Amino acid sequence: MADMVELRQLRYFLAVAEELSVTAAARRFHMAQPALSQAITKLERQLGVALFDRAGGRLRLTAAGRLLVPEAGALVERAREVTELVPRAQGPEPTVLRVGSITSAVSGLLPRVLPAFLAAHPWVVPRVSELGQRAQLAALRAGDIDLGVCRLAGAEPGTGAEVLPLFDEPLRCAVPASHPLAACGPLSLGELAGRDLVGFPRSLAPVAYDTIVAVCMRAGFSPRFGHEVHNDQAILGLVACGLGLALVPELTTRMTMPGVVYLRIVEEYAVTPLSVVVSAAGPPEAALLLREALSRAFPPAG
Repeated sequence: MADMVELRQLRYFLAVAEELSVTAAARRFHMAQPALSQAITKLERQLGVALFDRAGGRLRLTAAGRLLVPEAGALVERAREVTELVPRAQGPEPTVLRVGSITSAVSGLLPRVLPAFLAAHPWVVPRVSELGQRAQLAALRAGDIDLGVCRLAGAEPGTGAEVLPLFDEPLRCAVPASHPLAACGPLSLGELAGRDLVGFPRSLAPVAYDTIVAVCMRAGFSPRFGHEVHNDQAILGLVACGLGLALVPELTTRMTMPGVVYLRIVEEYAVTPLSVVVSAAGPPEAALLLREALSRAFPPAG
C-alpha cells in the first residue's frame, strides 16, 4: 500500500458498514456525504479491494468488507483503550479491575456507583462481565475476576470467598400492564397463589430461586413456575407477553419493559439479599475500594 490506513478511515468504514448508508453515516460525523464517500473510495483504493457492492442503488458489504468489519472494530477498540490508559501513567499505575455481576446489579446498581468511583480513582480500568452467582465463585477461584456482585447471604466453607452483605433488597411483582392486578396498587403475596410465575431455574440462581419459594411458602402457598428463563430481560419479556407474573428484585425495576408494571409487595419479609464477594486469599486494592463504595451506596434510592 502506498499509504498506511488511518484509524479515522476505519471508523468511517465501520459507520457505513453498520448503517449501510453513506448519508446516515455522514450524519454521525457531522460531515458532508460526498466527503465520506471519497474517504471510503480512498480506503478501497489503498486496500486494492471493493468493500461495498453499490449495484442497484443499495449498499451491501462485499466478502472483503465483511472480513474487514471485525478486524477494523478490534483495531478501533484497541486504540480507544490505549488513549484511556496512557494519560493515566502520570498518576498511579493503571490497574484493571475485573468485576462479575448479576444482571439486575449491572442495570440497576453499577450505573449509580461506578461513575463516581472511577472519577475518584482514575487509575482503575474496569472490565465488567455479566455472570451468575455460581459462575462468579468459579471465576474467583480461577482468578478471572477480582470482585463479584451476587445474592450470597454468606460464604460457604470451601468456596474460598469472602462475602460482604450489602442489604436485603425488596422484591417487587412484575405484572402485564393489561392484567387486572396492574391497577390494584400494592400487592399481597397471597394474591399470587395459583398463578403462573416466570423465574430462573434453580440450577442457575439457587439463592434467588430459594428466596422466592421461601417467601411464597411463608405466605401460605407453593409457587407455580410456568416458565423458567436465564436472564432478567427474558423474564420481563415473558411477563409483557402475558405468560405469567414475576417476583423480581427492586433493582430489576430500573429496567424499562413496555407492557410491564411493577407492584410493591406489602409483606416486609419479601426481600432478597445482595452481597459483594471477593477472594478470601486477598483481593487487590481496587476490589477493596470498590467494595467499600458499594457498601456506602445502600439502601438504594426509591
